[in-house]
Amino acid sequence: MSEGRRRVVEKAYAYVTRRDGAELLVFEPPSGEGPEVPKGGIEPGEDPAEAVVRELREETGLADAEVVAAVATDEWPHPSKPKTYRRHFFHVAVADAPDEWVHEVTGGGEDDGLRYTCHWMGSEDAGDALIREQGAYLDALDAREDA
Repeated sequence: MSEGRRRVVEKAYAYVTRRDGAELLVFEPPSGEGPEVPKGGIEPGEDPAEAVVRELREETGLADAEVVAAVATDEWPHPSKPKTYRRHFFHVAVADAPDEWVHEVTGGGEDDGLRYTCHWMGSEDAGDALIREQGAYLDALDAREDA
């Protein structure tokens, strides 16, 4: 692959909130890289909204998720790999979730078998704390919840 050519990889990202949007669900991967939102690849022919619910279940174990709204779609070039992520962000609601739990990732992907510590973080703090600009559209959630 030449220097100027980047493969586009489709990804779905979940902004799962509770307490009227005051808290955002994040997880801590074993790499210690920093908090992330649940996210993952979109399979060929899969709708991004279906993918985000599947990825949320695989990465956190939460099975009763419902997509509230599509938030944004962008393209984010990976800083060290020859790929660009087309990122589809969704606001997602879950009926019930504990304050903190550990989940072993399922689904057969590269993270399969890893253990993620899932917890809630203040939405206002999450934007700057999330790695790889994953919090780029949290302000859009505030606007929706204020409407």
